Amino acid sequence: MKKFIKYIPISILSLLIIMNLYLGINKAVTKDPVPRFLGIAPLFVISGSMEPAIYPGDLIIIKEQKIEKYKEQDIVTYLKQGVPFTHRIISISEEGYVLKGDNNNIPDDVVDGSRFVGKMILRIPFIGRFIMFFKTPVGLIVLVGLFGAIFYIMEYLDRKKEAE
Repeated sequence: MKKFIKYIPISILSLLIIMNLYLGINKAVTKDPVPRFLGIAPLFVISGSMEPAIYPGDLIIIKEQKIEKYKEQDIVTYLKQGVPFTHRIISISEEGYVLKGDNNNIPDDVVDGSRFVGKMILRIPFIGRFIMFFKTPVGLIVLVGLFGAIFYIMEYLDRKKEAE
């Protein structure tokens, strides 16, 4: 069992790298500003327009759904000139959906449901800051170093036990 546990950090790192590569290639090939995997997409929040529900640095997970399923109070991501915005639906009219950031004074323009990318299904506080750091060259070196150190320590402890 211990031999299996030492491979968990490398497995997690490999999975993260594969997912990142898939989403990056998908974005480059399709030119989609919000690449998705099985209808699900991770997004990093960079503005405070949704405070206190969502803070800058949070990671949100959105999921595609049919337009008819969106309702008032849902937090949704939509595209405006190719840029994703995540705001709350405050009302629905015949012209479309009225959205507003919780921290904004005025609502957005009326948005057609066809511009929706998905509904927020999960918020992971502050992890976006760490992930963004690990996407930098220095962060990637730190991440690989951490996993390497964990693997080395686990291997060292195994050898020490075998020697005893």
